[in-house]
Amino acid sequence: MSEGDREVRIAAADLPPPGRIAMVEIGRHRIGVMRLGEEIHALADRCPHRGGPLCSSGQIVTSIERRPDGTLDLGPEGALIRCPWHKWDFDIATGTCPVDGHMRVRTYAVRRDGHGVVVSLDRTPGGV
Repeated sequence: MSEGDREVRIAAADLPPPGRIAMVEIGRHRIGVMRLGEEIHALADRCPHRGGPLCSSGQIVTSIERRPDGTLDLGPEGALIRCPWHKWDFDIATGTCPVDGHMRVRTYAVRRDGHGVVVSLDRTPGGV
């Protein structure tokens, strides 16, 4: 990894496998980098509920969703991150809380760069 003032490059070999989190720092920002399918996403390591260590101590989980007919089904595998303090879940791709749409984790821009990715302090929807 190489660091700049506003971004960090992560080599492909250092990217986390699905279900795992790689932590990086850009200045004073601690950021969790996660893989969701083939996409890479970056979220702030701070739960917006009470400031818990969302990425550095949180857990990647699969949601349980209610279908229109009332039955329950599993959502996309490993699509949420759960805060260790109060068990709030956040969508890895968007940073939003499925229970309270006003609660949102800061997301960071991720772009492909050769055989790795660059995470920057810019905000952007989605990952690469």
